[in-house]
Amino acid sequence: MLQTFRDNLKGTLAVIVVGLMIIPFALFGVDSLFLQDNTVGKAAEVDGNPIYEVDLSRAVRNQKQQLLQQYGEQAPVELLSDENLRPPVLERLVQREIIETSAERGGMIVADSQLDQLIVLSPQFQQAGKFDPELYKQLLRSSGFTPTTYKQLLAQDILVRQHISGITDTAFMTSQDIEDLIALSQQTRSFNYLTLSQAAISDEIEVTDADIKDYFESNQARFMSKEMIAIEYIELSLDELADGVDVAEADIAAQYQENLKSFTGSALRQAAHILIEDKEDDSHQQTVAEVTEKLAEGVSFETLVSEYSDDLGSREMGGDLGVTDGSTFPESFEAALAALELEEVSGPIQTEAGTHFIKLLSIQQAEAPSLEESYDAIRAEIALAEAESVFVELLDALPDATYNAEDLSAASDELGLEVKTSGLFGRVGGEGITSNNQVLAMAFSDEILQDRQITDLIELGDDHVVVLRVSEHKPSAVKPFEDVAAEVKQILVSQRASAELEQLSADIEQQLRDGSDIETIATQNDFQWQAAIDANRAQPGYPGELLGYVFAMSKPQQQSSVGSVQLNDGDWAVIMLNGVKKGELPELDEQQQLGLQQSVNQQQGATELSLFETEKRSAAEVTVY
Repeated sequence: MLQTFRDNLKGTLAVIVVGLMIIPFALFGVDSLFLQDNTVGKAAEVDGNPIYEVDLSRAVRNQKQQLLQQYGEQAPVELLSDENLRPPVLERLVQREIIETSAERGGMIVADSQLDQLIVLSPQFQQAGKFDPELYKQLLRSSGFTPTTYKQLLAQDILVRQHISGITDTAFMTSQDIEDLIALSQQTRSFNYLTLSQAAISDEIEVTDADIKDYFESNQARFMSKEMIAIEYIELSLDELADGVDVAEADIAAQYQENLKSFTGSALRQAAHILIEDKEDDSHQQTVAEVTEKLAEGVSFETLVSEYSDDLGSREMGGDLGVTDGSTFPESFEAALAALELEEVSGPIQTEAGTHFIKLLSIQQAEAPSLEESYDAIRAEIALAEAESVFVELLDALPDATYNAEDLSAASDELGLEVKTSGLFGRVGGEGITSNNQVLAMAFSDEILQDRQITDLIELGDDHVVVLRVSEHKPSAVKPFEDVAAEVKQILVSQRASAELEQLSADIEQQLRDGSDIETIATQNDFQWQAAIDANRAQPGYPGELLGYVFAMSKPQQQSSVGSVQLNDGDWAVIMLNGVKKGELPELDEQQQLGLQQSVNQQQGATELSLFETEKRSAAEVTVY
């Protein structure tokens, strides 16, 4: 645990560790920690461009978080393992690198001003509708980014998305293509079919006790009980410890006063700008001069924004970039903004994005929160601080207290921690802590399950650990014959009924091919039958498996096509396909025609993107380390 490391990094040990850290900095510089020769730190290379392990690890971690959000703690352990996640995640990074390289070779770039605009307007970085620099930094830190690396990733994302859009948004289908597509996708078919009911003949199927016994003996693997275990465990959670801490009102009030002394709320400035991007022929200098002259003449800032600004994102909002605490924009931009009076406009300010004319729209000095507003946070902070030292002590002591112990009672008495027990649960988990995949993986491991040993610390989250042992184990076993005899009989009846219906379907098919009438056959045998006229692929009222089979049958030539299919409920359907009609475009107004064209173009775009990615992937030189 990092907290344990921090708490113990004192005195001589601290000097030694820091000294060791200084050596590579002194000899090789900061870059020596990140830029090394050969393949160190690289997960792969795509046409000579590296994909670093740190990026792959971050992508794997993000994928794992998405899976946990999707499945919760019920996500299979193997699905969350780095070993299984790494290959597909790396392949996605390779595909991304291929597309990004293709975009760069095509001359695509992303303006720095566009990135700034996207950041300040992103809802996840806003509080009360305005950009919050502290929230921005906090979210980046929690995701393992710095502002620089985040902007780099954002620029890459924009390049990739723009390149993909360049492929998908330019795809199109001709009128003839659309007609052919409609002819197939909107095709209708007319058919008759009769249903052979499994339930109707099941009562006639004879199954003897000997048949049931023989099937049971030959298929015992189908009738196994689930393996079940119960555990006893000690759970150590910083949050739970903090919840049990009593915090005095006087301590909360005193801490509030200390907070007030150190409160230095930074000013939040709302900025707008006119951006003139640099041109290779220096023609932008003329534009800068024109804007400078018109500002001096008193032309409104908003008018000049709409006429001159190259920042398309902010131009429609009068150049508004949101608020900054002094760390959002480039240093020269922030310095100029800080020097402005309210509503004042700066002269030309140069950054990498181009030349800016900056206007200070508003300024707000942050006010200290009241005691009432701060109460819960201060109380939680004090409780957490008191609980943290206890947590660290218990965290250090727990492994020793449970080492080679036969059960958890001695550790419980020594540390004052409760031994909790679970009910029986299987490998898919139970409730509470037994639904956690790490707990399941450890509890069902051979060493813990068979030898009943106490586990090492299992980290369930930040400052949340558990140790456990298996207290009860019920292995998987064949269920008693008496408990499953009825189930076995039903299986045999279903199998034999299905076999009879399959043979009956084949006989009826032959009769239909020989010229018999489906209605006559149905009437003589008391079968249900139906006629479908011009049914489409998703026609309501018909089983999906029936329609799927019908639309896979060959088109009738001289006589109707005949076939049969088993339905999901065990029944069989015998089918006569009588006719096929190609789909036709209905009468559409102009708006509907446009919508149809856009829809088929999107489908075509997705197809072309897939072909593009496949082609580029096969042509790329990819090395995986």
